Amino acid sequence: MNNKERYKMPVSVQILLFNENGEVLLLKRKKTGFGDSKYGFIGGHVEKGENVKKAIIREVNEEIGVEIAENDLEFRNIMNRKVNQDVEYIDFIFIAKKWKGNIRNMEPEKCSELKWCSPNKLPSNILDFEKYIIDNKEVYLDFGW
Repeated sequence: MNNKERYKMPVSVQILLFNENGEVLLLKRKKTGFGDSKYGFIGGHVEKGENVKKAIIREVNEEIGVEIAENDLEFRNIMNRKVNQDVEYIDFIFIAKKWKGNIRNMEPEKCSELKWCSPNKLPSNILDFEKYIIDNKEVYLDFGW
């Protein structure tokens, strides 16, 4: 990268979906190349021309087949995350307690299980940065630096 070229950090979105018992929905990753066999939230990359709310609505529909209205999204955190020496992210994290449709695994090739968990009793094999999100409610979070 030359001095005049600006660094472009990827942006991702994640959502904490809570049921009526206060449990959060986790999915168990498989064959994705990142965090396989670990639990995490629904989420993914923001695509070109897409704002973060539209991105998380799309990801929720693609991964679990339900629809969330924009006004049912509650912003929770923004995280500046360092994955390794070469990879850094900006993550926008939302909460939703309301959706339309029945939750189902829409990507069985990438997800081996959907599981509701108490935020106080998360599986030991949850992605470390996502456990950090659950444990920290500050609006701005740093992780991995």
